[in-house]
Amino acid sequence: MAKEKSRPPQLDMGFAPLVEMVGNRQVTVEGSAGILLYENECIKISTGRMVLCFHGRGLRLHCISGSCVEVSGFISKIEFLC
Repeated sequence: MAKEKSRPPQLDMGFAPLVEMVGNRQVTVEGSAGILLYENECIKISTGRMVLCFHGRGLRLHCISGSCVEVSGFISKIEFLC
């Protein structure tokens, strides 16, 4: 019998958000379900299964469209709350 080739494990991302960072100054979140908190030092974004919390200074929201949100400012901490 021929040996079956093993395949690399596939990741099931399901409904996980896609988070793209440019240094600590800009983050784009695809898969947003809404803004829960919008303050100068903290922004909380719901993604359905989890909440993303961005902490820092001078935080602002840009490009809110459909399920995509862009956060800019000086980002010092990101939390993933389940």
